Amino acid sequence: MNRTKAREYAFILLFEYKFQPDEIETILADFVEEYKPGNQQEYIEKVVRGVIANLDNIDEKISELSKDWKIDRISFVSLAVLRLAAFEIDYCDDIPAPVSVNEAVALAKKYDGEEAAPFINGILGRLSGAVK
Repeated sequence: MNRTKAREYAFILLFEYKFQPDEIETILADFVEEYKPGNQQEYIEKVVRGVIANLDNIDEKISELSKDWKIDRISFVSLAVLRLAAFEIDYCDDIPAPVSVNEAVALAKKYDGEEAAPFINGILGRLSGAVK
């Protein structure tokens, strides 16, 4: 499994977390058993647990950067994408910010539609310092 696919699975797990927050450890264990992510298991568990552990801080940043959009107005899909990428940008020094942004935009296009991509790109661009 490559990092792009691992990122997609992490996004899906974070989306599931929205609906079953008390079951995340079971969801992760079931995922590992079924998909056997191999060399990407550490990354997937790190980002999923990291987003959850830092959720308030990540959501606060997203809310600040999403000009005139309250976090509860953002679709669950876009929010999961934003949380994942924001965690990578702020907490994963080994992942270049442009990679996180580009991969997030691709996930948004695939799962939330073309119209979500510019919104996500704008927020993450500001978060990563690429856009002032």
